[in-house]
Amino acid sequence: MKLALCCISNILAEQGHKFQTMTYTRFASLPRDEAFRVLSERILNNFIVTDLTINHCAKLGIAGYRLSSSLTPVIDHPSVDLQLEQLPNWSDLSVALGNIKRTIEQTRVRISAHPSEYVSLTSDSPSVISNSTRDLVSHANLFDRIGLPNDYRSPLNIHCRQDGDAAAVSQQFISNFNKLPSNVRSRLTLEVNDNVGGTWTVANLFKHFFQTSGIPVTYDSLHRSLCNDGSSDEQDFFLAHKTWPTTPLFHYSEGINGTRKHADMPTSTPRSYDTNVYFDVELKNKDYAILKIINDSRQGK
Repeated sequence: MKLALCCISNILAEQGHKFQTMTYTRFASLPRDEAFRVLSERILNNFIVTDLTINHCAKLGIAGYRLSSSLTPVIDHPSVDLQLEQLPNWSDLSVALGNIKRTIEQTRVRISAHPSEYVSLTSDSPSVISNSTRDLVSHANLFDRIGLPNDYRSPLNIHCRQDGDAAAVSQQFISNFNKLPSNVRSRLTLEVNDNVGGTWTVANLFKHFFQTSGIPVTYDSLHRSLCNDGSSDEQDFFLAHKTWPTTPLFHYSEGINGTRKHADMPTSTPRSYDTNVYFDVELKNKDYAILKIINDSRQGK
C-alpha cells in the first residue's frame, strides 16, 4: 500500500509555499498587459510550488501526488482560451515545466489529477459539455508536457454525477467520452459517487462503464460507505481493483459523524487487503494526516 498527497502540502504552506489563483472577473478588470503579467506570475508560482511539493512527497516517503486542478487559472475560460506559450513569461514557464518533469523522473512519485467537480459528460447543456471537455483536455495536455505516461498510471479521475437510469446515463456519457482526444480517454477513470439517488455504486460503474468501455473504477472508501448496493467493502474493493490494467489509485477518507464531510485526521488506516494499491488520502490535514497513517502502520495500529 502506497499513500498519495492531494494537491496541497500543509507543511509547505506553513513555510510560505502556497498556490495562487485568479478569477476571470479579476483578470478581465485589469488592463490587458497587467492582466497577462499577473496571471503569468501566478502560474509560474504554481509550477514552482508543484515541483517543491513533489520533492517534499519523495522526502517524506509519500509515493503519489495529485496535482492541483487550478494550476493554470483563467486560461481555459471560454472568454480567454489561452495557450501557455502565449503568456509573456513562457520561457520561465517552460523551464519550470522541465523541472517538474525531471523531478518526477528522479523521484518516481506517481502523478494524478481530479479535475473540477463541475466537469460533466452527461449534461444536456452544450456549453457544460464544451467547458468540461476543455478542462479535461487542459489536464491531459499538461500531463503530456511533464512527460507522464499516456495511460492509467497517471489517471484523470472524475465522477458521473447524473442520477437516473444507469444504462441511459452511461450511454450519454460514453457518447461524449468517445469524442474526447485520445490523451484524455486513455487516462480517464470514474469514481463511485454518493449522489442523492445512489446510482453510481461500484457495481453499476463496473457494469455500465468498465464492461462496456473498459473505463477503470476508482474505489473511494468514504463514498462507497455511503453508496453501495449491500455488497461488502471487500467485495467492492476487489471489483474495482480488477478494472485497472495497472496498479490502482484509490481514495481514502473518513467522514465526520457519518457524513461525506472529510475529517481532519485519520482514526484508522486504509485497507489494502494485501494487494498492491495506491491511496489518495483525502483528509483535511493533508501531509500531516498521511504521516500519522504511516506512523500508525509502522506501529501496527
